Amino acid sequence: MENKALQRNSLPVIKAGLSKKQIASLATQTVAQVMESESALPVAEAIAAMEEFAKQVRKDERFVDMLRDEIIMHNGRLHTPSGAKLEVTEAAVQYDYAQDGSWRALTEEINALLETRRQLEAKLRTIAPGKMWVDHETGEVLEGPQKSSRSTYRITLSK
Repeated sequence: MENKALQRNSLPVIKAGLSKKQIASLATQTVAQVMESESALPVAEAIAAMEEFAKQVRKDERFVDMLRDEIIMHNGRLHTPSGAKLEVTEAAVQYDYAQDGSWRALTEEINALLETRRQLEAKLRTIAPGKMWVDHETGEVLEGPQKSSRSTYRITLSK
């Protein structure tokens, strides 16, 4: 892949567009290099910074407007030399169903059921996992839920 080079922190410098297959290959190579290094911290921080950068650029209306105009100049669809397809599309289409009485009634029922479920979940969380508890007011027998999680990491970039 001649459209990338390595930086000091083992991350590739991407000089041109890449296909998903090329990105997967680069990711695999990068992880392998990180595994041979002393620390994954610089790479993890750099990835978090890149994700934030991409998020900020993509949400900037000036960028979106310019890109949309460019795509429209190519009849609403464009293929890049690396094979990426860009097209103008409608997103975030919303419908307002509130004027329909049946929809409002159904939504009220759903919201009431969700609130009942939230209350039950809160009560169940107070019971130790696998332990039984009897609600003396209702006679209902409840069992504490099993809890699971998996350990991961979080990176918070400075402002």
